Amino acid sequence: MSRKIELSKIYRNPIFVIVLFFILINLFFIITAYDSFFQVDNYFYVLKQTAMIIIVASAATILMMTGNFDLSTGSVAAFTGCVYALLIKSGMALVPAGISAVVVGLIIGVANGAMVSKLNFPPFIATLCMMYISRGIALILANGATIRDNMPPEIGNLASRDILGLPIFVVFIIIALIVFVFIEKKTLLGKYALAIGGNKSAAFFSGVNTGAIVLSIYVIIGGLTGFAGVMSASRLSAGDPRGMVGFEFDVILAIILGGTSLSGGKGSVIGTFFGALVVATLGNGLNMLNILTFWQSILKGIIFVLAIVLNEKILRNTGKKTLVAAKA
Repeated sequence: MSRKIELSKIYRNPIFVIVLFFILINLFFIITAYDSFFQVDNYFYVLKQTAMIIIVASAATILMMTGNFDLSTGSVAAFTGCVYALLIKSGMALVPAGISAVVVGLIIGVANGAMVSKLNFPPFIATLCMMYISRGIALILANGATIRDNMPPEIGNLASRDILGLPIFVVFIIIALIVFVFIEKKTLLGKYALAIGGNKSAAFFSGVNTGAIVLSIYVIIGGLTGFAGVMSASRLSAGDPRGMVGFEFDVILAIILGGTSLSGGKGSVIGTFFGALVVATLGNGLNMLNILTFWQSILKGIIFVLAIVLNEKILRNTGKKTLVAAKA
């Protein structure tokens, strides 16, 4: 009986579901596109393509645990990428230019966090406003065009480096996972995030500074989004004010696929990692099968809906079982 109960818990674990889905997707594309898909270089390519999503989503997972979210990440990344490109173009060195762009992201994170935690704006309204503002400023800075002319060649140096034989994007993924899994499991920030998402009023009356926690997480996301903009501009050797469209939804999709609840109180950084890999692997495999991009968008939307339904069903069933156990 106890073994059946343990197996039931595993099957109802969102991380188990997304890992199983990831394995099945890989098996499908290995069978249908073996020669091009099942290659080490292709897996590194997938990691490179999804690196910034994983890094930003790792922090955004902690935020969603509180019951909040951020719709501005794509526009902020485009904005900070343009800032980085313009600073490089003006003659500033790579490191100071990158730090300056990250600081811009941090400032936007402060603004988002202040609107949500201090002014009590709904996160949807606050971050949607910042999405439009950031995209508009990016277009103004770039005069509506990609910042590419007279760009020094060293702008692409950061994205093309290797560390210990690994692409720098892979190294950044490893660092992000270690840091945010530690934050989730071992720090007060992670514990308080879960407490706020579970019951904000109870967390507040227990002495948790809910506003400061939410604000600090938004600031972290802002800084990482600024970093994502820098890396995107470095990879493209240009600042694109129209770039990173849909980035914020890829981040949210990865988080929800990974088992984090939209209402907060539950989540997993490791689950988010596999959620991002599912999205990236699916896109990569469909490209190899020559599936048109608009069909890919439709499929991504369907997966989004199914992920929300399945996730909420798992969480609801888990909650019912916990309640029954408590009454017993």
